[in-house]
Amino acid sequence: MAKLARAARGGLVSVGDAARALDEPRSRAARRLAALARGGWIERAKRGVYLVRPLEAAPGQRTVAEDPWIVAHELFAPCYVGGWSAAEYWSLTDQIFASTLVVTAASVRSTSQNLLGHPYRLFRVPESRITGALSRVWRGSSRVLVSSPERTIADCLRNPALCGGVRHLADIMREYGNGADADFQTLAEAMRDVGNGAAWKRCGYLAEIVWPGERALADTATRNLTTGYSRLDPSIERRGRLVTRWRLWVNVHA
Repeated sequence: MAKLARAARGGLVSVGDAARALDEPRSRAARRLAALARGGWIERAKRGVYLVRPLEAAPGQRTVAEDPWIVAHELFAPCYVGGWSAAEYWSLTDQIFASTLVVTAASVRSTSQNLLGHPYRLFRVPESRITGALSRVWRGSSRVLVSSPERTIADCLRNPALCGGVRHLADIMREYGNGADADFQTLAEAMRDVGNGAAWKRCGYLAEIVWPGERALADTATRNLTTGYSRLDPSIERRGRLVTRWRLWVNVHA
């Protein structure tokens, strides 16, 4: 157990980790981990990954992993923490969300999961999207990926549900613009990496509202407009009023 605990990251150990720590074949390490789980010494997180329980934990007592970000990194890789969780991390919002939002390219059965005492909201993307403006940050002794402030906004412009809707996105953008580190050129580059036609329309429209003095980004959005019309908030069915300048149905107040 001491060897497994030393090999664990954020309390989590995989079959491969155990095999290396115990210096034995993977098949034997897998059987040993399964036996330890049956005995209550460790807890199964998912197939091939276990949480090492503290020695002082009572038999049958549920164990909560220390850091939900580390759990996400181990269970949903390739992935990064994004959306509202990244906005919280970068102090772009005061709103508190119960679940950790994870953008992942892994195959997941459900977009809402509760694992090892932590709730998660999962958004699947192609693996090619797990690149670009992502930051590696330390969580304890482990490093995990989180979207940069600019990538967070760009992701949410593409899919406002990542931050809980357009109203919250507008607040995040205002907070970003008020910060000393606001960099609209870097934001435009993040938009070029992940933005689509609808994202550029939302970007231009919201930029004029929340950053009226910042013309360069709105001009860049104008050059990237696509044909057709999109909804400002795609989660709301009604169309609202049409803003032809941005080819956007404004169906919610920002």
